[in-house]
Amino acid sequence: MPIFSDMARHSLNALFTINRDQRVTLWNHACEDLTGVSADDAMGRPCHEILQGQDCSGRPFCGPNCPVAALSKGGPSPSRFSIRISAGEAGRVQLNVGTMLVPSDVEGEWKVVHFMQRGHCKSSAGSLAHVDTGAHLNGKNYPLGALGPSSPGLGLLTEREREILCLMAYGQTTDVISQRLHISATTVRNHIQRLMAKLNVHSRVEAVSCAHRHQLV
Repeated sequence: MPIFSDMARHSLNALFTINRDQRVTLWNHACEDLTGVSADDAMGRPCHEILQGQDCSGRPFCGPNCPVAALSKGGPSPSRFSIRISAGEAGRVQLNVGTMLVPSDVEGEWKVVHFMQRGHCKSSAGSLAHVDTGAHLNGKNYPLGALGPSSPGLGLLTEREREILCLMAYGQTTDVISQRLHISATTVRNHIQRLMAKLNVHSRVEAVSCAHRHQLV
């Protein structure tokens, strides 16, 4: 059965995962292209040593006491933040970084996933100590992409959308889902777009993470 790490390795989005010690446990090809750092060089190293991220003022942003690593025990994910890194021949590049949690093989722990894309550095991000640590809804903390009271939620998914979400979580492609459900690939893509909108997520990876968190698979 395909698992999240298999999907992440082949994702077109730059994704990497860290454990509770902030050491990289997955560094996909898109990360290599974006940062200029190979997976061989990244695996097992603390992420702050690899990225050496700075804020817009050039001050150190990444560090050994990053609060995001503590999310391996669960908790609210921070909102997106911006950093500047040195990306080899490309020089310094600006990245927008998001975070989400996916189930870990270790009981009671989560994988902390960062997804990155080129963007504009937001001057409001001063240091990790000032990063917003998530939404607080009705007294509860919800990780990025989780279904809080203010989001449409799983309750609005149709039976077909739930079925497709489960197949996505098991690593099935659009064409395979189309064949299994005897519907066109276009119809599958339409269902995926609608379920992503209902879950308030922006990628298939985030939708799959949501499915795992809510024990749909």
